[in-house]
Amino acid sequence: MTNFNCAYVRDHYGVPAEIGRRVIANGEPGVIMADRGHYIGVILDSDPKKRIRNYHPTWEMQYGEMAEKLPLKRYQVLVAGWGWWDITNRTIVDVFASTPAQAKYKAYERCEYHDIECMSASRSAGPDHPALPASALAVTFLVPADQFNY
Repeated sequence: MTNFNCAYVRDHYGVPAEIGRRVIANGEPGVIMADRGHYIGVILDSDPKKRIRNYHPTWEMQYGEMAEKLPLKRYQVLVAGWGWWDITNRTIVDVFASTPAQAKYKAYERCEYHDIECMSASRSAGPDHPALPASALAVTFLVPADQFNY
């Protein structure tokens, strides 16, 4: 998971930040679940909705051991673009989510915010590419990543 390893934070701030590490953020225990550039994304144990919140890696932060169990599952979502019938026009997006529906939403969000060539409704319509609403662009495969043997 090279996209989620907090390498910049480790190198720049000299802290042992990585996905799955237990922390105490501003006095509250939690787990690092996202690499957010200059920040780390932490899910607090006390948050019932399991939202990832940004924290500065050195401000009121104590690092612990690696967590035995992550609060969210890692999903690999296979998304289809405009040529959904063409197997070569696919993108796999890694996301952390609590349910398959949330994983699908986060995959859509990541494609939109990170300009991944999938599910983009902003392409111009034409005879070869009819205009489709974003809701018509579907996730074709969804499974928790821990079910793969690789």
